[in-house]
Amino acid sequence: MGAIGAVAPQAVGDLITELSSFTKFRDRIDGLLRDLKASPAGPGKVGEDTMGRDRFGGGEKGWMEAEALHGSYFAVIKELEGLSQLLSDSIEGMSIAVLASHKGYENVDLDVRERMLAIQGSTETHHKAEQAAADAAAAKEHKPSVKSNKPGHTSGGTVY
Repeated sequence: MGAIGAVAPQAVGDLITELSSFTKFRDRIDGLLRDLKASPAGPGKVGEDTMGRDRFGGGEKGWMEAEALHGSYFAVIKELEGLSQLLSDSIEGMSIAVLASHKGYENVDLDVRERMLAIQGSTETHHKAEQAAADAAAAKEHKPSVKSNKPGHTSGGTVY
């Protein structure tokens, strides 16, 4: 019994250290999420101040090149908005995962679980859209489709 008593204080100390590490890590993730949402790169702010078609010159539909450039600009802004939202969701998901790993998933509030499921759903939707675009591009170029069942795999390359 003496050996167990000697080990128990060390185990308690390890648990306290682990909890402290989880708490610090979660706080850092939450800080990153707050900073991202407040920055100009935040999901709601990326596309707030876009340039209209007239800023590209040539008048309304005057230059085909200006029209194409504006279309590309608009597409890039939409992609940046989507990527910013995906990054924000990923950081929030990491924060929830840290919380769940500490408390246990069954001990996490129902609304937090639902938010995690919503993040997972939007990530899967994004992945499927990326996969469909890659498949369409491959079909257009008469190349074999690149299949990946891994959410987040968007490189279009070989899955290892």
